[in-house]
Amino acid sequence: MEIFKQTTDDFVPSRHFLKTTGAENDLILGDDSASLITCIEDQSLFSGLRDDVHQHFTPANRFEQHMADSIAEELWRKARYSLLETTALSAAIERDWEAVKKECPNADPAYRTYVAFRDMSPRDTACVRAGQDFESRAWRRSRADIAALQALRSKPR
Repeated sequence: MEIFKQTTDDFVPSRHFLKTTGAENDLILGDDSASLITCIEDQSLFSGLRDDVHQHFTPANRFEQHMADSIAEELWRKARYSLLETTALSAAIERDWEAVKKECPNADPAYRTYVAFRDMSPRDTACVRAGQDFESRAWRRSRADIAALQALRSKPR
């Protein structure tokens, strides 16, 4: 899933913090994704994901809308954490490309991936591990939100 802006040419670090609102306003004001989207992610892509989730679940009241927003936010976070792992691994594969080519001229993708994991610094592997933990939590939270929304709907009103 795409989450990043195509260009960051106009980006100036520390000057692009997005406005956030208090958590208590979420239920009243609806979408508060400004507190979720980083300064280099594309707000319109999140809005599209949120719209798709709302279309799928068709929330009937503000509480259900909040639950649908929560599901969209967890899906967005999951995509971000997946990208963290993929980017770290891709950077390691590219970094070691020439060394692997010299060591094993006919290296297949599995061997290149092995070397990339083998040669990652402890800091990189800790970052990937943390990203995987965050991704697992995001999946658990989204599944719990979906189950809660379905349970809410299964009870007579």
